[in-house]
Amino acid sequence: MPVFVKRSLAVSVVTLSLVANVANAGPWEDGYEAYQRKDYAAAVQLWRIVANEGNREAQSLLGEMYAFGQGVPQDYAKGIKWLMLAAEQNEPKAQYKLGMMNMYGQGFTRDFGRAAMWFILANAAGHAKAKKQLAVVSEELSPTQIATAQRLAQTCIKREYKGC
Repeated sequence: MPVFVKRSLAVSVVTLSLVANVANAGPWEDGYEAYQRKDYAAAVQLWRIVANEGNREAQSLLGEMYAFGQGVPQDYAKGIKWLMLAAEQNEPKAQYKLGMMNMYGQGFTRDFGRAAMWFILANAAGHAKAKKQLAVVSEELSPTQIATAQRLAQTCIKREYKGC
């Protein structure tokens, strides 16, 4: 086969795969694009599709969007619902956000012990900022309260993050 035919064939295959990838963009990718354009209402609608299918990252993002009122009216109860669904799947961003919300009393009664539990879980799951926030809330807790938060985190892990 002549070289120019091989090159044309290769270019055609690459072009077709790029077109196919654009055509196959789904709600997750479309939601991300909408979010980048600051079209938060569209992002919420698209990510809700994926979140309802159980995607923990979409659930976490929806939780944040409800908590901040991005694309939807601010609603801590709905935000917590989505964040809890994601946290039950060991999503570190959701666990971290739940810790922050407990720390600041957003949708919860302010509770440093509960915040510590969520930061312990988020840290164990690899969230980069969780260890620092755990140190911050630990300054407000007694050694007994810190030990309680650690026990709650261990219990949560044993329950596979259900009912934390």
